[in-house]
Amino acid sequence: MKRMYGEFDMMQYPSGPSGNKKKRSTKPGVPDLHFDPGPDPIRGGESFLGKIRAPRQTFRNNQSSESGKIDACQSKVEIITPYWASNSAGKIRAIVNTQHFEQAIHQETCAKTRTGRCSGDCGCEQKYKWHRLLAYDPENDCKGIFMDWFLFPSCCVCRCNPN
Repeated sequence: MKRMYGEFDMMQYPSGPSGNKKKRSTKPGVPDLHFDPGPDPIRGGESFLGKIRAPRQTFRNNQSSESGKIDACQSKVEIITPYWASNSAGKIRAIVNTQHFEQAIHQETCAKTRTGRCSGDCGCEQKYKWHRLLAYDPENDCKGIFMDWFLFPSCCVCRCNPN
């Protein structure tokens, strides 16, 4: 597993409530199959691996629903396949995400703290949701692969002070 996921470097990652770790480090000589290695020197142009690991889907901001209404807060919606995350106990875990087994998360993050529709005593706030994913403890090989809970951004809401 360490050869597949590399070594986790705490100084390399920003800490945040979601614990979403998109970057990883690997040992010298171990290829990182999850990130775009750059242009293909033989074929030229874009790498095939870069196309495989590209974000699955991004959605328009403030999509209107069937009612014709739009969200008060601007947000970015995407589907991600995380590699590192903090579990419910705050421990760093490697998420099992390979070319043949992917665990995707639908996440929505606030684009701004205030908008024209959400201002004054109101502000845009990030909400989070727990996801249960297969993970691996890089510090304990004997544990193997197990299910664990991880927190990811779920939606952006406009919240107001009570009057």
